Formats: sequence, structure tokens, C-alpha cells
Amino acid sequence: MKLVKEGPGGAVAHRHQRVETSILDELRSILRDDVTDPELEGVRLTAIVLSSDSKVARVHFAVPRARPRSAVDRAFTRATGFLRGRLAESVELKRTPDLRFVYEAEIDPSGADEG
Repeated sequence: MKLVKEGPGGAVAHRHQRVETSILDELRSILRDDVTDPELEGVRLTAIVLSSDSKVARVHFAVPRARPRSAVDRAFTRATGFLRGRLAESVELKRTPDLRFVYEAEIDPSGADEG
């Protein structure tokens, strides 16, 4: 968990963290409920890192074991426009950030890695 800055800028840091959380929650929902690409089935979004100017969101993800990472990368490339459009509809932001997907880990598809 990120610490909120004290004093000047503290409110800005807190808002930034809330925006990251909102984006992550919404992208998880869209991926779960609306994306039909079988290459993204079982992929887990783990974190969002929003740039300080909020123009780019790095979306960290984990893939099920035995799923080719390159196939997941291609699937995210195909789905980026859709995900960004749905994000723009559902999260109120001045500007919807560009989405960059960052591989983080391989996970057990049975859910045994969940903590």
C-alpha cells in the first residue's frame, strides 16, 4: 500500500491512489465480464501504476502456467482499444490513460497462488 504524503500534495497523492484503484477494479471487471478472447481467460490483473501526469497506466498482469506469454501479449494488444473505451465509459476521468501491459508473473490456474 502506498503512503499518502503529508502536507502539501497529500490530497493529490491520495487522489492518484484512488484513481489507480478505480482503474484496476474496473479493468478487472471488464476483463472478467466483457472480454471474450480465450487467450485472456484466467489472466489476473495484479496492479496499476499510473504516471504522475495520468497519461499512461502500466497494467501489471499474471498469466496461468503453461499459457504462452506471447499469446497473452498479443491478446492484450488486440483488446487495448476495447478496454480503454470501456474504461472511459465507466470511470470518470478528465483523460483516459493509455494502457501499457506489463508481465509480472506466472500463476497456478487452479487458484492455489491466491493469498
